[in-house]
Amino acid sequence: DNLPEPQVAAALTSQIQGFAANTRLAIPLLLGADQEGAWSVMYPASSTGPGNMALGATGQPEDTQAMYRVIGRELAATGVNTLLAPCADCNSNPHNAIIGVRSFGEHPERVGAMVEAAVRGAFEGGAIPVLKHFPGHGDTTSDSHRGLPTVMRNRDELFAIDLYPFARGIAAGAPVVMTAHILFPALDPERPATLSPLILGDVLRGEMGFEGVILTDSMNMQAMRRNYDPRQSAVDALAAGVDMIMLAEEHYNFDRSAYLKNQVALIEAVKAAVRSGQLAEARLDDAVRRILLLKERLPAEPALDPAAVGSAGHRAVEVAVSRDALAVIRAADALLPFAKDRPLTLVNTALRAAYEHLGETRGIGPNQTDAAFDLFTAAVQRRAPGAFILSAEDVLNGVCPAPGSAVIAVTENHPLPGTDFDQSAKHDVLRALDENVNGKFVVVALRDPYELEDLPFIRNYVCAFSSRACAAEAAAELVFGETRAPGVSPVSIPGAGTAAR
Repeated sequence: DNLPEPQVAAALTSQIQGFAANTRLAIPLLLGADQEGAWSVMYPASSTGPGNMALGATGQPEDTQAMYRVIGRELAATGVNTLLAPCADCNSNPHNAIIGVRSFGEHPERVGAMVEAAVRGAFEGGAIPVLKHFPGHGDTTSDSHRGLPTVMRNRDELFAIDLYPFARGIAAGAPVVMTAHILFPALDPERPATLSPLILGDVLRGEMGFEGVILTDSMNMQAMRRNYDPRQSAVDALAAGVDMIMLAEEHYNFDRSAYLKNQVALIEAVKAAVRSGQLAEARLDDAVRRILLLKERLPAEPALDPAAVGSAGHRAVEVAVSRDALAVIRAADALLPFAKDRPLTLVNTALRAAYEHLGETRGIGPNQTDAAFDLFTAAVQRRAPGAFILSAEDVLNGVCPAPGSAVIAVTENHPLPGTDFDQSAKHDVLRALDENVNGKFVVVALRDPYELEDLPFIRNYVCAFSSRACAAEAAAELVFGETRAPGVSPVSIPGAGTAAR
């Protein structure tokens, strides 16, 4: 939250790197942010792109490389040198509560190619990439921000599916891997990955040959805090092979006034463990060595240029890749494109109250607070100023589109750590529309397409795989025939089709 806009971010990073430069050894700091695309900081100023699932839908690693190059450049321009991305998770479970659009897709080959491209792009942009969440958060149904998930794949499946994209990212030179607070009984029957010497030592270091820095996901997530003593878990993580502990200030179920106290308590616990012999000093020396080697790769004096954030060139890249992601998944009635002079009704399927939580749960920084529906409406009304708007509340109260009007219903979802975006009205709104216009309407999905499992009656469905403004702009172009829809879903939809490989 201390990176609300580019100018503030540049001033802050410059100041704290100045503090580091005035210490005896003048060792610079690693400054990281979750600029994943689906999550972000410096919103709306930064060019986030549409997120990983949309990039996966393009089928073009060069799009991913270009987008991550922009992300890296914008972080570097504000002095943030470490990108806590890409997610290397294969989102193979359609009921995944937290990964979803943060993943490049379902199939390891496609995800691996995109992870490799993201690593290259981030480096080109001037940021250090971080692979997460090792060994994979894609086959879970629970959110590790809320509890401790378990992945029940066998060892061969884990290596063939979940670990494959990490191997591609490591081969591409990613110097940091972030752990997952998840149990993998096939690899370690007792401990989650963050605390497991079998997973971090035998698998990641041994079988996969990773020599870089191992970073934990936030130890304030409920997967850890509800199941393990915070002080002991920090010691156990370091003993398992972790080099760096993350204690992010999450905004859910957390006393913010205790944040600094908790940081100091963990440090004191580690010091006490070394003094007692519970934690070998050589293990800390090894961690420090790896971190110093990583810091040697940082530019000595990063060139700050906050005006570069959200530049016209960067905006052009994010819209271009969003166009490549668009996919027509159902087109029973061939309704598109619509003429700009035809009466048009836009229907929101989310209650307005649902948006109140978009900015409340972030521990990762200022993120999207705009309703995706509003972004799409603005893009449509720039082309068709007379487009009529119906809220979900209107439809549920019996208001119908005007006879003869073309109708577009917008669905959306937002990945929110520790909570869910309220979609409780969607099914009833779409059912009411279906009955009113005899199915002759188009759903524009500013989200992943998994919802189709529960919407068999929807006949016309376009997916942008993203709730971002760039995705809304590309979708509006498609509605009026200004662009095509070359994308293919990178995830399978139960009852509605398999994913592109």
